[in-house]
This record gives sequence, C-alpha cells and structure tokens, in this order.
Amino acid sequence: MSRARAAGSRSGAAGAARSPLMEQYARVKAEHPDAFLFFRLGDFYEMFFDDAVAGAALLGLTLTSRNKQDPDPIPMCGVPWHQRDAYIARLLRLGRKVAVCDQVEDASQARGLVERAVTEILTPGSVTGEAFLETSANNFLAALWPGEDHLGVCLADASTGEIKLAEVDWIEAPGWLARRAISEWLIPLGLEAAPAARLEGALRGLAGAVSPVPAARFAAGDAALALPERLGPDAAATLADLPQAARALTAALDYLDRMAGGRARQLTRLERWLDEHTLRYDAATARHLELFQPQPGGESTHTLWRHLNLCATAPGGRRLRGWLERPLADLAPLARRHDQVGAWLEAGTTRAVLREALAGLPDLERLTARLACAKATPRDLGALRGTLARLPAIAAPLAFLAPELTVGALEHLTSFEELETLLGRALVDDPPAIARDGGIMRPGYDAVRDQLDDLAHSGKRWIADLEAGERVRSGIGSLKVGFNRVFGYYLEVTRPHLDKVPTDYERRQTLTTAERFVTPGLKAKESEVLGAEEKLKAREHDLFVELRDRAAVFVPALQRAADAIAELDAHAALAEAAARFGWTRPVMTESDRLTLEGARHPVVERLLARGEFVPNDCRLDGAARQILLLTGPNMGGKSTYLRQVALIVLLAQAGSFVPAARAEIGWVDRLFTRVGAVDRLGAGQSTFMVEMSETADILRSASPRSLVLLDEVGRGTATYDGLALAWAVTEQLHAADGPRPRTVFATHYHELTQLAEHLPRLVNVHVAARESGGTVVFLHRIAEGAADRSYGIHVARLAGLPERVLARAAEVLHELENERTVEHLEPARGKTRIRPPATPQMPLFSPGAHPVVQALRALDLETLTPLEALNRIAAWKRECGEE
Repeated sequence: MSRARAAGSRSGAAGAARSPLMEQYARVKAEHPDAFLFFRLGDFYEMFFDDAVAGAALLGLTLTSRNKQDPDPIPMCGVPWHQRDAYIARLLRLGRKVAVCDQVEDASQARGLVERAVTEILTPGSVTGEAFLETSANNFLAALWPGEDHLGVCLADASTGEIKLAEVDWIEAPGWLARRAISEWLIPLGLEAAPAARLEGALRGLAGAVSPVPAARFAAGDAALALPERLGPDAAATLADLPQAARALTAALDYLDRMAGGRARQLTRLERWLDEHTLRYDAATARHLELFQPQPGGESTHTLWRHLNLCATAPGGRRLRGWLERPLADLAPLARRHDQVGAWLEAGTTRAVLREALAGLPDLERLTARLACAKATPRDLGALRGTLARLPAIAAPLAFLAPELTVGALEHLTSFEELETLLGRALVDDPPAIARDGGIMRPGYDAVRDQLDDLAHSGKRWIADLEAGERVRSGIGSLKVGFNRVFGYYLEVTRPHLDKVPTDYERRQTLTTAERFVTPGLKAKESEVLGAEEKLKAREHDLFVELRDRAAVFVPALQRAADAIAELDAHAALAEAAARFGWTRPVMTESDRLTLEGARHPVVERLLARGEFVPNDCRLDGAARQILLLTGPNMGGKSTYLRQVALIVLLAQAGSFVPAARAEIGWVDRLFTRVGAVDRLGAGQSTFMVEMSETADILRSASPRSLVLLDEVGRGTATYDGLALAWAVTEQLHAADGPRPRTVFATHYHELTQLAEHLPRLVNVHVAARESGGTVVFLHRIAEGAADRSYGIHVARLAGLPERVLARAAEVLHELENERTVEHLEPARGKTRIRPPATPQMPLFSPGAHPVVQALRALDLETLTPLEALNRIAAWKRECGEE
C-alpha cells in the first residue's frame, strides 16, 4: 500500500470516530469494499480515503482533504452531481465497480444527519444506462465454469436482455474467448488447483474486468429449478445437454440480480450458440483483417465495420455486428438472409422510405430492457411513446415486399395502440429525466394530482400577489418577496425603509443592506404551498411507477418489435451497401470451389479514388487448385489480395452481398489468416513466436472446408530457417494426411515455386509488374505462374534510400543470387528437395577450398603428436605469408 493510501486508511478510522457523517460513510463503504463509493453531499458526489486517492489519479481530479486542520486529514475528491455519469463511465471502461450512495431524504426535512443509501451498483458487465454503453455493440458479462472436457460459458447482456450459452472444448477455449468483446468476466473462487489453472490459462491476456465470486454461486440447485419459470418453458430443453453452461447461467443471473438490487427481469432471451453452424475465426484473424479495430497506428476508416455499418438504428447495428462476428455455415438460413438483402436491394425506393422511417429511432431494445427491470425513467417512457407512434411508418413499406419476407415483422409492429394511447394520455410532452422532481403527468390524467397542482399554483399566485399588496400597505416601494431553502418565503426590506415596517412583521434575518421578515399569514400560506408541492411530487412519482408497471406488461411484445426492427434494419443496411458499392449476390454451394471474378477489397476500394482499385480473380478448389503460391514484388498488392479473399468469404457467410463481379463460394467452416507482423511483448512473445503459434493453430485446426491465407510465413527468423519452415508448412497443408484446406500463400521465398513440380494441387500465381527504364510499375494484377523477381531495390528507391546505398545493394544482390544454394536442406522421405543452381558459384561470405583447409580435413588426430602439430601449424603460417 502506498504512503498516501495508508494515510487515507488511518485517517478513515480517526474520522469515523469524530464525525457522524464519516461514520455513515464508513458503514456504507464496509458493505461495498470492492467498489468506488460515490457519496452524495449536496450538489456533489464525494469520494474519501483510498477511493479518493485512487479516483483522483484515474479520473484526473484534484485530491483535497476534509478537516484540513486535523493532523491526519481525510483524503477527498468529488464531481458535480450532474456530471456523475461521465465520470462513472470512465471508471467502468477501466474495469472498476461503482456504488452510488444517494440522499434518500430531503435535506430540508431531515432532523440531524440526512439519510443515505446505495441506490445503484454499477459494474462493467451489468450496466443498462445509455451513458455507459457503446451504441452498436453488445455489453456482455461472461460467466465461466470449468468442466472436465468443456468450458461452460454464459454471455449475458443486461442492457438488451440477451443470454447466450455455449460449451467450448478446452483447446478451442482461449481463441473462442479472445474473439468476444467482454466487459466483465465472472469466475468461481475456491476451485481445485487443476481447473483453476486451466481457467486462468484460457483467460490469460484478455481484456475486461474480472469479478471472482464463490463457486457455490455456480451451483445448479434451487436457482436452476427456477429457471423455467424465469426464462420460459423452453429453458429446460435449451439447457438439457449443457450442464457446464447451466452452472455459468445460474451464477450470471445471481450476480446480475444482486447488482440490480432485485430480479433482473429483462434477462429472458435465451439462445444456444452452436459453433458447428457458424464460420469460425479467431481473434488473430479479426485483427489481421481489421474487422472492427484498426491495426496499431491505423484509423477507424481502415476497418470493415466503419464502411459496412449503414444501419439507421442501434439494434440494427448490434444485429449486423453479431452476423459479422458469427457468420453462418449453414446454407438454408444463409439463403434466407441473402433473399432478404436481395429483396431490399431491388426495392430501392421502398428501402429509402424504410430507412427514413428508422432514422433517429430510440433504442427500443435497451429501452425495453430498462422497462423490464424497473429502471426506465419518465424520459424513457416518453421515448417509448414516440417510438410506438412511428411504428406504422416503419410497417408501411413492408407491404411492398413479398409476404413471406415480411409477415413476422408486420405482426410484431402493429399491436401497440393500447400502450401508445395510455402513454399519450399520461405523460407530458417533454417528460423529465428524474421521477422524483415531478412535472411528469399530463393534467386530466388523475384528479388527485390535478387538485394538488391547483393548490400549489394558487398558493404561488397568492404569494406573488402578496408583494404588491404589502408595498401598498407599508408604503415601501422596494419591498419584495423571496424564497430560500433555509427560511422559506420572506419579505425583504432595505435599511433606508426599516422605519416603515408594519408591527406585525417578524424579523428573521439581518443582512448588510436589508432585513428579512415574515408574517403569520405568509407562514401559513407557505406551509400550504410547500405541502402541496411535496404532495404533488409524491403523487406524480406514485403515478409514474404505476404507469411504468402497466407498460412493463407489454415487455415481451416490445422485445419482439425490437427484434423485428433490428432484422429489418440490418437487412436494409446490407442492401444499401450493395447498392452504394456495386456488390453482387454470392452463389453459396456445398462444393469445395471458391471462384471470385473481378474481386475487390471492400475497404481499400473505398479509400481510393473511383476506378483506381484493380479487381482480381481467384480460383481455388480441393482437387486441382488447393494451394495458390503467390509471389511478386513488395507493394504489388499481395497482402491486399489475401485480405480481400478473406473478407469476401466472411461477408458472404454473414449474409451480405460481396465486392465482386461474380462469386461462387463453397461454404467455409473456419477462416485462418496469418497476415502482418505483430508481437505480444506483454506475453513474452516475439513477432516470430506469434507467427509460429498462429501457424501451429492453423495446422492443428484446419479442415478441407477451411480457408487459409498466409503471408510471408518464416520471415521472422534466419533466411534458411524461415525457408525450411515455409517449405514444410506448405507440404503439410498439401499432404494427403494433412488438413488440406483451400490456401493462398504469399511469399518472397522464390524457392517455394519449385513445389509446383511435385505437389499436384499447388499452383503458382504472381503479382504482375513491368520494368521500364530502370523503374518498376506495379500492375496490381494476379497472373498465372511464378514471379521472376521481387523488385525490393526498386521499392527501396521509391522509399527514398540514398543512391549510394541502392548501388551497393544491387552489387550485393548480384553476388548473392550467383551463390544462392540451399543444399543444407535434406529431403525427408517422399518429400521434394530444393535444387541447387546449375552452375555452382563461389560463395560470397564462406571461405573457398584453400589448401590449408584441405590439409586440416586430411589430418588423423588419433596419431598426430603435439610436436608434429606445432610443425604443421608453422608450415601453414609460412604458406599464408606469415613468418
């Protein structure tokens, strides 16, 4: 513990003994030791002791102290009450937990210390408020239970009510978890050493807050028996063969209930995640392809997501992102998704009408979740009312599509007249954000509320009229009526007119320039007005809670409507992308062919001027073109070509149309990419180690239905080592007993092109370039056959290297090309051997066959005496010209 933190802890004990307020703080903090406690004091939320020290450092706040005159003052920092959410959101993004302690008693009515209590516990994986969430991404809490053979996983999003269950093989678990965006991990405490170590290994290096809870909370006991009642009658069937996931689900629901301070009723949408029906790719592939995040130093415009997400609503964006994170590997549902996109593409004007109707729509999915768990505010109900009023405009365009494409959506969007009428009758036009401040209910909705409102307003009018009357009665023209929270209503008279004050005025406060008075009539009216206002606020709060409960009855129907909106928006957005970018519908088949004609990179094409991107073809199949060995110059477009093939397959199986003139794709079960150089210094892994780890995963996990894209495997080590590894990896990918995936392998090891003579399913292709007048022109076209040169020195010239360096490099390159031989690589049985050049040359760096070397090799060390050795060494020195 640091000195500052230790001092804070010591002063905490002393402060608690001195101050009733600090005693109250200490009691609340003791109940939430693992959370930052935001403690409401008037217009600020304060943090004390260790929370203040850490909070000031994390949030950039000024660290001050309470009772500064004490020898051991209490560390303290705070934020204004109206800026609370912004600071809490920063702590949540840092993986911290926050407990909000509010004043639950009006300070003006309190006798002694104001009563306070924790009203919210906020953790990264349990929040539901919009201020804490990313709009177009789920906010998952991941509960994990380690079984013998599988890891049980429950992903729960409290902000949308979704629950995803899976059981993952331990070999697959690290990659499976790494490609999920998890805000908070829930793990069991008290496990035996072996499962605890296995779980720790699966989580190593992953982002997100970690919240350990007792393993007993994962027990599938009474809580599990209540799951069907809580999650619906289908829950038992969903959990039937997922015992480890069921335990994770039990813990997730228990944790979210505790964070919510009651049952998290929004969590009802249960789904099994079965990987056998999806195209799987790991976190490395997502990084290499820049699906959602750019490479270090890149920009958001470099990501596929930035260009693909044309959704008009937040639920639509989350749905589309989910499709991209888990593309389909099942042709029937994939065809239905393509049919939907195709229908919206053809219905251009109707699509525009739908997207206009969706634009700016509140997030119905998250709004409904807050309604279900009784956290919806008056402003939320106002947003719900506005959303319901727009549903007919959203449903109208669906009449122009084929009924089989829209019947479900139409049904779910047209059944809310009762709720819309109720909300319209109850709520004012612009409801407030906080229920306890009043101003929520429309006049005419409730007779008692209207009476209290009339009483409060008539009293205020009486007080306003009092000022004019008292000016006439007293003859004091500057007299005025004022109000503050300490003295209530008062009459203020400036000092020059104090001699005119009537005898029934009672002095209450003396100021520098004036004095304040009350009268018996004013105090009686004040009590009546303030009492009416408090009663009005209480009545409106009760009416609001009742209204919210009545609206919550519609939660299942609202969730179905939100789901329909998300589907419509995601399909229409993909159609919009196809229309804007000129994408075509892919033909998905059961074959192992992958044929792309006029294929383009969906991101690079957008970043270049119109017409600048050069399209290319790609033909792969398991029988004759299983492996394409791609050679050619740097900057020629090899990496772009690899990525565009991967992105087209991923887009197609996500349900999107693709950037190609024609695409026929035999569905892919797994997508692997090894593109670009990266290290993981935090994990102690160099660039080469990362490369080899990812390559090992490919060789271990790929199948004939997989697609593998490799770029420069082996370049991170010595030349011959790298060449040998690349050679062996290629042979293994091709081998009859190997994985045999469809593969594109880009390399600068030109020796690998010899493999085409011996591996029947390997085909050489190259990136074309043209040399003219000592300069090179990159054509960016993929052509059949091997490249004859890499043009590295030309690229170096374009980069601005000095001519002297380039000239010397050309000399060295000439010598190296003359000596190039790899006789060191002995062929394994049945494997190809790399041929040496036809005419052996003198090596550039190795010694030649010198007579002294020949004499050394001829020596018989077993019979050589020391004297003979000395004599021979002396003779050799003379031969070398050294005496």
